[in-house]
Amino acid sequence: MKYYNRICSILFLVLALIVIWQSFLMPIGRLGKPGPGFLPLGVGLILALLSAFLWIEAGLRKSALVQVQFLIGEGRWPGVLLTVGSLLAYALLMEFLGFIICTLLLLFFLFRFVGNQQWGLVLTETILVTLLTHLIFKVGLKVQLPVGLFRL
Repeated sequence: MKYYNRICSILFLVLALIVIWQSFLMPIGRLGKPGPGFLPLGVGLILALLSAFLWIEAGLRKSALVQVQFLIGEGRWPGVLLTVGSLLAYALLMEFLGFIICTLLLLFFLFRFVGNQQWGLVLTETILVTLLTHLIFKVGLKVQLPVGLFRL
């Protein structure tokens, strides 16, 4: 397993370097006024960073048998299935319920039932994260979000 992760990290690093190199062939711009090469440069840098993390993690990794027992023995699959199902419901209900209500319901479900957090923390996190994402996307980036049934 370590060997394959090391190979993958090298392949991802090569891909990241190609993306970074190609992004410099376009105008990068600056943070306030990005050019067409800005996003590929950011993606390439993030990919390079993640490939470095994969390389390091492969060196620290335990045997594959211990990892398989961890995934199966700890009962993680119900949480994975609940998360995937809730994300699917989020995508299907977004137009009908709107961004704010749908995001509140998704985060509440994930924090409380998948994450098993306490009620007070769940309510605080759900409201803060929803408001923050609304401010970033709707107000800051001026993205048109679905308003849904209640026009929120």
